[in-house]
Amino acid sequence: MKYVLPFLFISLFSITINAQADWELQRDESGIKVWTKDYPDSKFKQFKTETTIKASLKNVVAVFLDVENMGLWYDRVERAEMVKKISNKEGIYIIDFELPWPVADRVSAVRSILSHDPTTDVVRIDTNYEPGVITNTDVLLITNIHSEWVLTPVEGGHVHIYHKGYMDPAGSLPAWISNSGVKDGPVNTLIALKGVLPNYSNVDIPFLQD
Repeated sequence: MKYVLPFLFISLFSITINAQADWELQRDESGIKVWTKDYPDSKFKQFKTETTIKASLKNVVAVFLDVENMGLWYDRVERAEMVKKISNKEGIYIIDFELPWPVADRVSAVRSILSHDPTTDVVRIDTNYEPGVITNTDVLLITNIHSEWVLTPVEGGHVHIYHKGYMDPAGSLPAWISNSGVKDGPVNTLIALKGVLPNYSNVDIPFLQD
């Protein structure tokens, strides 16, 4: 297991701070809510999602730090490969995205940075495109991608999860296909995240207290 953040993000989406009233609720099921919103100067939507799960903060953070197994839970991520570990809280990795036929697959390189507030125990993970990592590829390269995760411990042994993201998938992908994924992808991601949590129940995270 390689410890260096992840993010992640995505399923086709974005990040930017806007008024709550501008967001449109698209999904509300299984305790998961998903909103979408137009992204400036783009035909592709950004998204945000929220849920609260029964888990310890260490348990959830351990999943995110296991970057190379991101494909087990993050929607449309086929493979993630760490290419540079900067610290236990920062790394650069390549992500292969497997999109539904007949849409061509995509690839991107991202830098992920994890920050932890020792007073509130809130963990934040920011991920953005990292230029210069992929210089020669036959696969469509995504260069406009960013995401934000905020993990907040709450009473009763729960963690509130907030995720916001945007991705311009590049190429000639119709906007309606991408925007459909923005509505469904976050739900698939969070359900799968809950499913892998038992595999990380005994992982120690040094910067988090018991």
